[in-house]
Amino acid sequence: MSVVKQDAVTHAVLPGARFQLWRETNGVPGAQTTGAGADTAVGAPCTTEATGVCGATVELGTYYWQEVQAPPGYLVPAPGVFGPLSLTAQNAGTGVTALATDVKPEEPHGSIVLEKQDARTRRPLQGAVFELWQETNGRAGLQFNGPGADRRVETGCATDAQGRCTFTNLPTGSYYLLETAVPEGYRNPANPALGPFTLTAANAAQGITVKAANVPGEQGKGGKGGKDHKPAPHARAPRTAPSHTVSGRRR
Repeated sequence: MSVVKQDAVTHAVLPGARFQLWRETNGVPGAQTTGAGADTAVGAPCTTEATGVCGATVELGTYYWQEVQAPPGYLVPAPGVFGPLSLTAQNAGTGVTALATDVKPEEPHGSIVLEKQDARTRRPLQGAVFELWQETNGRAGLQFNGPGADRRVETGCATDAQGRCTFTNLPTGSYYLLETAVPEGYRNPANPALGPFTLTAANAAQGITVKAANVPGEQGKGGKGGKDHKPAPHARAPRTAPSHTVSGRRR
């Protein structure tokens, strides 16, 4: 008597699932695995190997496989019982195999919203342009050029009349915002990169809001479409982020 574990979508075999085998003994249809009068557990739970299979040698009868632990990255299905499976004199030579499938939970996605303000008046600033970068190289701070740079997710977003740029449908991970153009009439920041900001399964639904400010001064060109803007010539990959306010979780 065996069970093979597969991904419900890709049909890839799944090692690491644990199953308890039960024998039908109480005459009640279906597997009863708890309480008085439950069916009979057969041996200890087995774990699927690299082939996705685990099994047991048993006598003739009717059996059920109960999944008691899902493979890594999966959840135990409800109800997680597969059967009944009847082992008879006719099929004992080849045995009986149950197919058990799991659906991998969808990875949570979230958003990062930038709110740009005047450092003095706190009014929203339109026309600041930001690129979104994901931490991918394992080194502290944002590296946005050269070999081994982090990954650019969005080439540019210009803040709207409310001073906002919104980046949506982001998988969990750590991100940076790189300011590549400032609003007209404002100074380039000493440090053009903000972050890291970490989206997790716990905060993905809420998302992360970042408040950043520019100081009035030398003329900036600003931006409209958020395309083809470059970091200010003085920009360097920061080791730490400048002062800013964050709602949501930051690494």
